[in-house]
Amino acid sequence: MSTETVPPVSKAAIRRLRTRSELVGAARRLTAEHGLAGFTLEQLCDEVGISRRTFFNHFASKDDVVVGVGLDDDEDEALEGYASSRRDPRLPVFSTTLDDLAALVVQRVEHVGLTRERAAEFKAALDREPRLLQAMLTQGDEQQRRVAAAVASHEGVPADDPRIGVVVAVAGALVQRAMTRFFFDEGPPGLRFDHVLRDQLALARELFAAVPPLDQEAR
Repeated sequence: MSTETVPPVSKAAIRRLRTRSELVGAARRLTAEHGLAGFTLEQLCDEVGISRRTFFNHFASKDDVVVGVGLDDDEDEALEGYASSRRDPRLPVFSTTLDDLAALVVQRVEHVGLTRERAAEFKAALDREPRLLQAMLTQGDEQQRRVAAAVASHEGVPADDPRIGVVVAVAGALVQRAMTRFFFDEGPPGLRFDHVLRDQLALARELFAAVPPLDQEAR
């Protein structure tokens, strides 16, 4: 999995991500235990050790913190760095996109300290408050649009290139499958998320390579 096109994230951004991750983890745990109405923002802030004012620097509401929708989610330093970089012109278009997007996801997982326990808390919170699922899906759609725009910029192709939607959808499906396998399925001690995602990418490539191209006249 190549990380050459994934720019480093600043220390300030990492600190912001970790504070946000702690808030999200605590909010999901409290939601799973008590429901959204069962705790206050003050209790959440006390649990994390921050002020109410600091909370509102990151999130607009209790619902948003459980879903993980931050106030500056459109300011993704790593994704913006990827978008502003350019594909090696010696390589075919989209030849490294799956690896690039996978590396971005791995970087984010490492920076926010996402663990099996925190993933289980999120599932428990959604089970307790099913209405949050729609908000999560809406956020996912918005993130997919941002990723698609970044891919178009990095690859130097028009934003309406139909291949962008396909590669982003494939990458998203592989990431979702890797997260399910890593965070919820049984695994050996020391299992790493980047290894699970790498294996999913390898399997996808094997499948794609085994499919013959469509006959032009049959399209």
